[in-house]
Amino acid sequence: MKRREFLKNLGIVTGAGAVTLTISGIPIKAFSRPFMNIKSTNGKILVLIQLKGGNDGLNTIIPYEDSVYYNKRPVIGIPKANVVQLNSLTGMNPSLQPLKQLFDDGKFTVIQNVGYQNPNRSHFRATDIWLSASDSNQYIYDGWVGRYLLKTYPDFPNIPPPHPMAIQIGSVQSGVFDSTEGGLAVSFDNPDNFYTLVNGINADTDPPPATIAGDELKFLKEVAALSIQYASVIKQKADLGNPVASYTAGGTFGSQLKIIADLILGGLETPVYLATLEGFDTHSNQNGTNSHPLLLTRLAESIKAFQSDLEKYGLADKVVILTFSEFGRRVNENASAGTDHGTAAPMFLIGKNVNGGVFGNNPSLTDLDSNGDIKYIFDFRQVYATMLKDHFGMSATEVDQVLLKRFETLALIKTTSDVKYDFNIPTDFTLKQNYPNPFNPTTRIEYSLPQSTDVRLKVYDTLGRNVATIVDAFQAAGSYTVNFNGSAYASGTYLYSLEAGSEKIVKKMILVK
Repeated sequence: MKRREFLKNLGIVTGAGAVTLTISGIPIKAFSRPFMNIKSTNGKILVLIQLKGGNDGLNTIIPYEDSVYYNKRPVIGIPKANVVQLNSLTGMNPSLQPLKQLFDDGKFTVIQNVGYQNPNRSHFRATDIWLSASDSNQYIYDGWVGRYLLKTYPDFPNIPPPHPMAIQIGSVQSGVFDSTEGGLAVSFDNPDNFYTLVNGINADTDPPPATIAGDELKFLKEVAALSIQYASVIKQKADLGNPVASYTAGGTFGSQLKIIADLILGGLETPVYLATLEGFDTHSNQNGTNSHPLLLTRLAESIKAFQSDLEKYGLADKVVILTFSEFGRRVNENASAGTDHGTAAPMFLIGKNVNGGVFGNNPSLTDLDSNGDIKYIFDFRQVYATMLKDHFGMSATEVDQVLLKRFETLALIKTTSDVKYDFNIPTDFTLKQNYPNPFNPTTRIEYSLPQSTDVRLKVYDTLGRNVATIVDAFQAAGSYTVNFNGSAYASGTYLYSLEAGSEKIVKKMILVK
């Protein structure tokens, strides 16, 4: 059996990947370097929340002014009077009320109509597609986060990092962390129990026999040793963390986010976490006491508590929460006061550095696909690409390699600049067309500088009046990305101008509210 297969089999139990315990008899920890310090300026963290079972997007983010919604859902439709209004057309399920303040503060983004071409309505296959970031007719056996982690830790498995690369709260590891080197996450339900389980095991340092079987035995010993190392650091950081918010209203899901908060606040240098909220396969009695509304309440209360702890400890600018589900539900309610498997649905993005608001229009409930389901507007991999590039700071080339092809990013993250100092220094001054265009309320603007110079990026109305200055600074040669938020401006055509050295480039953009 190959080491990769050992890894996959052992990952469920230990959560460890392929490792080398010593180099010339010197412990690996002496060679390893932390990937990041979460209290520094570049230690970004992504917390993934999987809404397992297929969340009903239409009863989560509600087009409360669309009569078709109420015609298609006479029983389970959320009455307009109960909707938590986000803007003049769009609102939230009342169970999401705890998130309203985050929305008002610009820390909560709703991404509408997220899906992919030729969607699959099987729980298992659709989940595989979302976890691997594959096309619907493409079978890939590693996860998009697993590929990201191998890019981020290029010395793995020979020199593993001193802290886990990823953590999943749960006993069976998700395919999102699968890689060519096996599962890359540590999985557990409770850090204390994990430590107790592993702490009773002593690393076997006896040399294995010089045989093929001995090589594999050596490998197993190395995996066990790393598990012991990780159990200790997880326990240590969990003891240092001190969440003060109440997660009780979130139930067992709240406990998951509390553990993640514990580890982040304690200083664990892990960039990706995964928590799971199950029960969204709401085929019957969807609005019952223990169904969809309760799940959304647990989600909202837990996120509110989690974000409160991050704010209190000054770490909110490091962390972004991203929710996903394998698919949405059908537009029409069924005869059992529930909904059946559908396609496109909203995703949530929460954090101090997100461009808050509703990204994209309400789904059309009349222009549906051949199965009567909502058509997607944004590919889910565009959201992944945005997280990789604008949150984690990967280069466009690296993002393409992780996602296996090019996907346009979206203006979801507040980035003042994203400079790559490598051999790909631009050869010309360029100002790209903003994206999306038309936009509401935010759009991304990219420009390139072949040399260091004073830079001014300004926005003008059609009368030539300067309405906003986005950049006014001396900048080094490189490629930059900025986001413009038009929330404070009226609908209409605007000009944005790049002045860099002796160069001046002007383009048009359209704000539609």
